[in-house]
Amino acid sequence: MKTIFLILVMVIMVGTLNAVQPARKPFIKMKIDGTLLKTGDVLTVTRGRKLKLEVEMEGGRRDFCKFPDAYADITGTAQILSRGDNGLTYMLNDKKAEWKLLSENVQFSTDDFIKVVSSENQKSAELIVSNEKFSQSFVKATIKAIWQFSSSDTTLQEENIAVASVYLKIAGASDEWYLSKNIKVSGIKNELVQEKLIMIQSACDSIENDLNKLKFSAVQQAIRNLQTITNDLKSTIDELKASNPPYQIKVLFIGLPSDQPYSDVNLFSLIKTNWSTLESFLNEQKQELAKLPAQPSSESKTELVKLIGNYANWQAKLPDKTFEHLLQYIPDLNIDSIRIPEKFEQISKGKNLTDYSQTLNDFNAFIDQRIKMITVETQEINSANSRIQAIRLFDGMLRSFFASINWAEWESTRK
Repeated sequence: MKTIFLILVMVIMVGTLNAVQPARKPFIKMKIDGTLLKTGDVLTVTRGRKLKLEVEMEGGRRDFCKFPDAYADITGTAQILSRGDNGLTYMLNDKKAEWKLLSENVQFSTDDFIKVVSSENQKSAELIVSNEKFSQSFVKATIKAIWQFSSSDTTLQEENIAVASVYLKIAGASDEWYLSKNIKVSGIKNELVQEKLIMIQSACDSIENDLNKLKFSAVQQAIRNLQTITNDLKSTIDELKASNPPYQIKVLFIGLPSDQPYSDVNLFSLIKTNWSTLESFLNEQKQELAKLPAQPSSESKTELVKLIGNYANWQAKLPDKTFEHLLQYIPDLNIDSIRIPEKFEQISKGKNLTDYSQTLNDFNAFIDQRIKMITVETQEINSANSRIQAIRLFDGMLRSFFASINWAEWESTRK
């Protein structure tokens, strides 16, 4: 029994040792100045430096040819005649068979900051790092190999393709590579990620624009679009990290696309407050103007300048950019009929009152026109103020969304 057991153990061990492994997927072994790098690795360099790049394809059919004992399913029954990097020849069932490398095409690519000097289809190249100001670049190698199998009755071809990229980071330089109004990104640059970032910023811009125009149905759609694209960005980053563990990226979202519209809500409340007392102020102005004589005197001139100054002061105390915001949210409002005319503004600033009677008539007409329009203006401002409050709801939605993101950072810009 012991003898049988030992024989079984030996058979199992031999079978295990001779088990065929699946060939590795084609990959590129890359060296820069003798340092072995994996795809996705980051190498720190200095501007103006020259580097030696060497690449070699491994895995795929080359594994089969170099290591038939491990990767070929013919060992034990075939006679290996030759093996190596570029082919395998063997006899099987008295028939000769051969795998051989027909061609191997090598291509290098990079951006404007790295110059690749190489001969056509060579596995080595010189890299020249630019002296220009930049933080990071990359080098990408693509190798396509054509293998041919031939025997007495069969001929076929097989293509193996491998791609590898490494990143070159300038020593001491910031690795920030994307910056927009609402997004800042540092780490390893990636074109797919950049495409998503541009789409996210575009969605943020659409939200802000639609909020400014009070197009709330469009805002809802734009927010859904923003959420979808942001989730797509996370998926893209996750896929990059899964396929390339060294990949590093830091995404920072800055503020909210509703920041400026939200500030307008508070601003509009202040504008509404200013208009709530405007009617009584204008009526008081009208009453005081009625007391002034048609003919000038030193006292009447002084009083007229004072009344003009009262309106100029009211306008000066309005919140910043009041007229711009009124035009934005109430485009039909006639701002020129509200703003103090230039000639009155100059008088309020100390310019001599040369024609008392004409100025009195003109300012009376201006105040009459203001009194006539105040009711409509107040109604429109109150209506716009009510509609603009919906911005708070969308601002809350956006704040909750960005605050819930745990794979990136969000920085509020509110004080």
